[in-house]
Parts: sequence; structure tokens; C-alpha cells
Amino acid sequence: MDETLAGTGAAPLIAALDSASPDRAANRGSGRGSGRASIDWDAVRDKVAHRSADLEETFAGRGPWADAVLARRAQELAEVPLRDDEAGTGTPMLVARGAETLYGLELRHLGHIVPMPRLARVPGAPPAVLGVIAVAGKVMRLFDLDGLCSGTHAAAGIDRPGHAPGYAIVLRTGTGRPAALRLHEVERVADIALPRTSVPAEAGPLVRAITADRMAILDMAALLDLVKT
Repeated sequence: MDETLAGTGAAPLIAALDSASPDRAANRGSGRGSGRASIDWDAVRDKVAHRSADLEETFAGRGPWADAVLARRAQELAEVPLRDDEAGTGTPMLVARGAETLYGLELRHLGHIVPMPRLARVPGAPPAVLGVIAVAGKVMRLFDLDGLCSGTHAAAGIDRPGHAPGYAIVLRTGTGRPAALRLHEVERVADIALPRTSVPAEAGPLVRAITADRMAILDMAALLDLVKT
């Protein structure tokens, strides 16, 4: 034996190792210096039979364990799931300004964002249509977002023919007519959590929610339906 373990200071460790040994414990229990303790096979068979019966009850949907699982499942089904935009992270949006209003537009509905290209006026167009522009080789109508939301002509700031300040936000219209929105300033991209408060009727049909900092969250489905017609 190692002299370190054989020394007086190692005696408690050796005793602890000896007491933890299964063979030593069996020998002490049998009262003999060698051999193994007898096994009660009847007790082993009874324990296995009980466990098999418990498993059969569980698989059959009975028993306390199965009852607990069913109760937990019922509680989960009773909970109302949150929509994606109600989750803690919020919805990715472009935050941009019109003439007097701060808007939130869902990023998944937006394509290009470019400084205002050359604008061609369209005689007889609706008040919210400023004209047509070309972006990435596509000609599309340019809508004034303030005009769409307020229902009035809001083309202020277009002084020189063919030019307008601000930015053009190209919408993802799918197979519909291509369209873009004119906005005065593009501020940032942020995850915005929608408030659960109701929207005042005077906000109009295109505003889905209004945040505490007075941002108008747009109903992009309604907006796309409007510009694609």
C-alpha cells in the first residue's frame, strides 16, 4: 500500500473508502469475511411486476402520472397563444416621418428605399398620387403617405417640376401594380411591440395602432390593397 495512505493521517480516508465498498458492506452484513449476501428474488420479481403494471396503466391513459400529463396538456390548450407581433421582441418595422406624422411600416412589406427619383406628374391622378417614378427599371405610381392616411392632397414641398424632397419606399405588391410611398425622412429600423389599446376612429382605416410616442402603425394589408387597385 502507498505509504501516504498507510500513514496515520490517511486513516479516515481509507475507512471511508472501505465503508463505501459494496463487497465490504456485503461481508459485514453476512457476518463472514468472504462471499456475497443472498438476493431475495421474490422481492425482485414483485418490484418488476409492480413497475410493469404501472407502465401498462400509463400507456392506457390511466394512473396518477397519466392524469398529471393530461391535466398539464389541458392547461396548455386553454392558454391563449400570443400573436407574433405580441411577443416580447416586437415586429421589425421601418420608422419614417411624413409631413407631420411618425409612421411604422412592417419591413416584410417593403422593397427598396431610395432618395426621391425624378418625378413625372400624371394629369387627372387622384390627390394622393404624386406622379410616376422609375426605380430599378420599373415604372410605378408614387403615393403620398400623408395623403393616403388623411384623404387630402399633401404634396407640399414639391416646388420644382420633376423634383420632390424626401424618399421613395417601394412596396412589395406581388403580382399587383408596382407602387411606392413618398416619405419626408427615414429614421431607423426597430422592433416595435404593438399596443393593445383601441385606435380612435379619426385615425382612419389605414392605421392599425398608435404607440405611446404617437407613432402611427400602418395596416399594411389594407394599404397594399389600396395602392394595388
